[in-house]
Amino acid sequence: MNILKNKYLISILAFVIPLILYIFTLAPGLYFIDTGELATACIKLGIAHPTGYPLFTLIGRLFTLMPIGEDIYELNLMCAIMSAVSTFVFFHLMHFVITELNLNSGNNDDKLFKKSDGNEALINIIALSGSLVLAFSNTFWNTANSLEVYSLHVLFVITVIFVFLKACKGYVESKGKDDLRYWILFAFILGLSFSNHLTTIFLSVGFLYLYFAINGFKKSAYIRIAAMAIPFIGALTVYIYFFLRGNNPVVSWDYPVNLSNFYRHVSGKQFSVWMFSSTEAASKQFSYYLSAFPKEFFYFPLIVAIFGLFSAFKKQRKFFYFTVLLFVFNILYAINYDIHDIDTYFLLSYIVASIWFTLGLLFIYEKLKLNINVVLLLAVLFPVICIYSNYNENNESKSNFVKEYTENVFNSARPNSIVFSTQWDFWVSASFYYQYTKNFRPDVTVLDKELMRRSWYLRHIRIHYPVIYERSRQEFDAYETELFKFEKETDRYTKPTTEMDRQDLIKIQSAFAALLNGIVKKNIDDHYIYTTFEIEEDKKERFGAEFARVPEGMLIRMAKTIDFDSTYTEPDIKFTKTSNPDYYHTFLMNTYYMMFLNRASYLMNVNKLDISENYVKRALDLRPNDKTGTGMLKRLNEMRAVK
Repeated sequence: MNILKNKYLISILAFVIPLILYIFTLAPGLYFIDTGELATACIKLGIAHPTGYPLFTLIGRLFTLMPIGEDIYELNLMCAIMSAVSTFVFFHLMHFVITELNLNSGNNDDKLFKKSDGNEALINIIALSGSLVLAFSNTFWNTANSLEVYSLHVLFVITVIFVFLKACKGYVESKGKDDLRYWILFAFILGLSFSNHLTTIFLSVGFLYLYFAINGFKKSAYIRIAAMAIPFIGALTVYIYFFLRGNNPVVSWDYPVNLSNFYRHVSGKQFSVWMFSSTEAASKQFSYYLSAFPKEFFYFPLIVAIFGLFSAFKKQRKFFYFTVLLFVFNILYAINYDIHDIDTYFLLSYIVASIWFTLGLLFIYEKLKLNINVVLLLAVLFPVICIYSNYNENNESKSNFVKEYTENVFNSARPNSIVFSTQWDFWVSASFYYQYTKNFRPDVTVLDKELMRRSWYLRHIRIHYPVIYERSRQEFDAYETELFKFEKETDRYTKPTTEMDRQDLIKIQSAFAALLNGIVKKNIDDHYIYTTFEIEEDKKERFGAEFARVPEGMLIRMAKTIDFDSTYTEPDIKFTKTSNPDYYHTFLMNTYYMMFLNRASYLMNVNKLDISENYVKRALDLRPNDKTGTGMLKRLNEMRAVK
């Protein structure tokens, strides 16, 4: 029991226990969404997608210098370590909240969550339990398993809350006599947090409330804000990185070498079309949150959190309002972002829920006068529940889905190919890592059709694919002229209100179509031109319409004839089957199934029945009872019988 009294030893457990499990469940390589592009930006010191994440990129570069494996694994490990450090800081935050925080004006010790009574072991156990519940909540755990910016983000968020509460407590205890050290430290870390992720704004309402609740609207409060602006702005100078590395030839998203591009990149203007898009989208995301939130902790810890919320209301009303505002504002703001991977935008609410859980466990102990051994049992039980419920979903130790899919796409492409796709989350992002850090299939030109709506990407094409750019220079120049107008006045195009707006929208759409068609027509004689299936499904922007479509592996080739080409070698498509029902894994399995049948149908039409049958069987291996696949197999047998 003496060991349990050692605050620093127990805080190390708050780091070590999560880190061990994080490493055990760590993705071995590339994962979905942005990992390939982020890894490339870190390795090549480039500029990642908005808002750029300069500090994350620099830290990532340092981790790639570690001699422990492939770069992507080192970067995944970095995220595991950052997440474990976050739970370490959370332990100290909760220990502080329980034993020291007092925001009551009378500074009455009776209002502390736990008065000092020599029972240090109890406090350590409860703080550790809260840390582990957070560590093994579903989304938090997920951020620790692969390369993403949210691991550093949660570290900053927890640290900022901790230092801010320290500063508030110091002000209350000193009865208004300022000790600026914590305020300056708070402002500096807050600036660093904003330099990593703009969702730091979710803290704003809660922080403003508590700041003025303890300081009042006095002149000194505003003077202190002015003083804090200096370290805050100082921390933001990390964005100078953009001007220093903006000319990076490998990846320089938005090309932020001038003030206009810099502002567009830092503000995330590209993604603004998905913010506050409609009440319907907000309602959909809110419904999703309501269904996902209880599962984050597998229900039981949230019951305890209700008692913690009640305890905060009774003992520290200002702290209660502070946490509620953090929680509510996070949800109300985040639900207005209409994207698939919304879960990480709710991380602040999960952190706050973990704070309430910790206080709730303490409340239950005090009200029921539990034996410390019972508390120890509960403190272990709740994290174990989270581990049990979330382990399978977060065990990415054998996740090679993105690697397999990316290699299958590349292996489907013939030498000297051009591939149009919009599958950023599944292989286009990964292609950055494969081509620019591993020099894998440099002969393949990958063109992201959606990124071609951004001027920086036209520069990317010009640098990496100069022959293709020069062949269609007239189309590129005409489109770029309209694109610059679009980027300068985006709202005119996304929400046209005048006839001029509508005419300009038609101009840029026509120029874009001309560019796509121009690339196909001017390269099809000496390049193989491919698309991925979703490009073909987009009837509004169909291009290369005069050419036939021939399914080849995971791709669809534009061809002058649909005749069978005996020189094409059927790719050896290898992948791991999964029944994971989430959007990303389902997309991959559906794509494999559909492309197998597409290729089988084509081969059947050109009388290559044996090869066709192999593809049908592979499709049926994914969906054994699917009527399309079984029907095609029946038709194959009928064709053989006639033959």
